[in-house]
Amino acid sequence: MPDPSQGVFETLLVRDGHIQALHRHLDRMATSVEQLYGLALPDQLPITVRERAAGLRGSHRLRVDVIPEGARLQFAVETTALDSNRPRRYALSAMTVAGGHGPHKWRDRRALHSDRGVPLLVDADSSVLEAAWANVWLLDGRQLSTPPADGRLLAGVTRARLLELAPSLGLQATERRISLEEARAAPAVMLTSSLALAVGAAVDKEPAATDDDEVIATIRLALENAD
Repeated sequence: MPDPSQGVFETLLVRDGHIQALHRHLDRMATSVEQLYGLALPDQLPITVRERAAGLRGSHRLRVDVIPEGARLQFAVETTALDSNRPRRYALSAMTVAGGHGPHKWRDRRALHSDRGVPLLVDADSSVLEAAWANVWLLDGRQLSTPPADGRLLAGVTRARLLELAPSLGLQATERRISLEEARAAPAVMLTSSLALAVGAAVDKEPAATDDDEVIATIRLALENAD
């Protein structure tokens, strides 16, 4: 179980001063701090976030940390330029985390480290939950599947956006249980996150080019241009 006293955080994509899905991220953070600490986000936080993003050119990572201190919340905002040559495919390494990491974006991420690629969190019943920094999808033709947001995983902002966008892209997106064996054998695995948007992956093996790379690229472009 993560340590709640360390607080929660959000990671947002800034492109030429525009913060993608800002309200969705702030709403999710507000829900977390209310549920965890019975507090509201500081009024100054959204103002500071917008000010920090306003002068940025190109693509940047903007991180907001919120930490409880007694009956108050302290926050910090930092930005980092994104590498334009970030990978388009990732190797996932299955890791059992009984009960999952939960529905909050915890700052305590000690359980999410591996020396063998990006950790893929799997519950004790072999249900795939999420990757360390992304939601997981299986892509089979025009069918997209992702594990349900049932309290065991973080329901990503980009995940929600793709569930909404899928029909306009000619895709059928569903939430359902995915077993580890199914993920290992899937024709294509995809990750979504606020920074990567949509990238390919493979479970317990090195990722390779697939016939679905073009579909993933189309999804990535759609997420980049939507808000």
